Amino acid sequence: MTTTVSAESVFEAIDRLALPESMRAPIRAWLSDPAYADTRAELERTVALALGVAGADPAADKARAQALAELEDAFVGPLPIGTGGRRGPCGAGPNRVNAAVMRETARGLAVAMRESDETPKVAVVYDTRSSSRGFALVVAAALTAEQIAVTLVDGPRPTPQLSFLVRRLGCGAGIVISASHNPPTDNGIKIYGPDGAQVIGDLDRRLMEGIVEAGNNPGSLPQIDISAVTAGVVPAAVERIDPDAEPERADSPYHEYVLAQGVTPGPIDGDDALRVAFTPLHGVGHSSVIPVLRARGLQPILVEAQLPDDGVFETVKSANPESVAAFAVGLEVARAQRADLLLATDPDADRLGAMVRQADGNYGFIDGNRLGVLMLDHVLRELSALGAEELRGGWVLTTLVSSPLIAKLARACEVEVVDDLLVGFKNHAGVQADSEQRGEPRTLVFACEESHGYLRGNEIRDKDGAIAALLLCECAAACKREGSDLFGRLEQLWVTHGYHREQTGNLYATGSSGRRAISAVMDRLRSDPPTHFGGLEVRASSDRLAPRSTGWPTRDLPGDVMVYELEGDGRGCRLVFRPSGTEPKIKAYALAHGRAGIEEPGAAADERAQVDALVAQVLADAEQFATKVMAPLIEPT
Repeated sequence: MTTTVSAESVFEAIDRLALPESMRAPIRAWLSDPAYADTRAELERTVALALGVAGADPAADKARAQALAELEDAFVGPLPIGTGGRRGPCGAGPNRVNAAVMRETARGLAVAMRESDETPKVAVVYDTRSSSRGFALVVAAALTAEQIAVTLVDGPRPTPQLSFLVRRLGCGAGIVISASHNPPTDNGIKIYGPDGAQVIGDLDRRLMEGIVEAGNNPGSLPQIDISAVTAGVVPAAVERIDPDAEPERADSPYHEYVLAQGVTPGPIDGDDALRVAFTPLHGVGHSSVIPVLRARGLQPILVEAQLPDDGVFETVKSANPESVAAFAVGLEVARAQRADLLLATDPDADRLGAMVRQADGNYGFIDGNRLGVLMLDHVLRELSALGAEELRGGWVLTTLVSSPLIAKLARACEVEVVDDLLVGFKNHAGVQADSEQRGEPRTLVFACEESHGYLRGNEIRDKDGAIAALLLCECAAACKREGSDLFGRLEQLWVTHGYHREQTGNLYATGSSGRRAISAVMDRLRSDPPTHFGGLEVRASSDRLAPRSTGWPTRDLPGDVMVYELEGDGRGCRLVFRPSGTEPKIKAYALAHGRAGIEEPGAAADERAQVDALVAQVLADAEQFATKVMAPLIEPT
């Protein structure tokens, strides 16, 4: 087998590919149409590998099988809009991220904006990945060719800053080029509406229809100078903002808004100031978190080894603040500096993770649910002490897979709460939009989801790592003044409301066979669900694909989610299954709680151990169920 074949011979041999004609036809187009020139060489290599002679040798057979699987997955259909926008590996094909997909997305957005009569102006922001600026320029050029004005923030900046700018600049839409914490070989594009929120509902549908139409008719797309764009030239019609040279246009208004979301009066520093270390995990977080914390009187210690590195993400396997492993380099700095708190944001700085220095000098990780509990409790304490009016006219928003303790805390302070949203901050923002359309706007006291996303205030409509960092530092400083820490604050809350434990299991399944396997699990859960998990009986279940009538359009949106309420032996647990919207996996969430009022340390420790064991067993049974369904359907690689 050889891969050094000419483009002509590869093209002529496509009929020999062991793929359906519905895939061979678009492969031909991607090999011949100038619209796909940027990925042609890569596609030629993959096709040549897939055309290898079967049985030549084991290594060649494996390479051939992998190439065929790559083609099948890359050409299975258009890259969908998930909870994190259109995101995936960079490469050739409609189910990959490339210049063609960016142009198609731009066309889809232009069509949707015209149909919705939105202001023909789009703000564009990108992250630190090596391909992000180039894709941002492609999108900017494509939109200006559609007669849409573009404002490009030409320097890596956070996703929530884009949400803020869309609203502040009066744009009809916004675009972020980022794949968040995905591997460095991935990228993505997220679309925001005029309210600064990721698109959902009818706008999402119109956008996808426009994308599909553009993909089916690439020749209809306006011509742009791809060679100039790929060389880094900003199109002449684009309004360019250099955020480093013009902070007053891009950064300062955003930072001032973030600072206004704090709830502790005055500076955070004092005689025993909180020591905070921070890592952006090779992303953009230092552009927002560092200036915000400094403005509040702190002197954050920057983990310089994890500043942007041209999208390589060299020091981490996954730049994900949900993962303890991502903190390894930061921990070295935190220990050396005796930091009280180590913070990390993901590459586009919309999520926050944290580790806390404990009395024994070791650092403990706090998961996303518990961080949300701590921040909300802090907000409610401070605003209640101030007699803040926003508690009476505001609300708390969270998802059906986030800790039930969030809703308990809000209700204990008589604050309205919505706790049944589908995953994705686009749904939090959607409920805010619903309230405004009903003429009943509410102040967002706090919003969160279990995957380390947090928000406060109404002028940003996506999760914000800088706002979260500010609130958590305020909370940690208050605990330090009391001679305690964040873990001590959690223990106080557990005495009052009962110990809560949430954990998520992930089952990965890549490629087209993986998608079929994940779908099969959801089908089986609906047609023949188990009656017990972890020794608890299924007392109730709900299918979020079934119609709902809460009266709130966003709360009634359908989702491929199954929810089970489990009970037994005086304990309860919620179990939720859902396919991930950003990665090739199915997720199982277990959310359990124990009894309130247990103060004696030994009894409290025993209660926690029992609830922890319950969660572990529920997840083990859930994963066993899913694996049994998936295993026969997943093709070996």
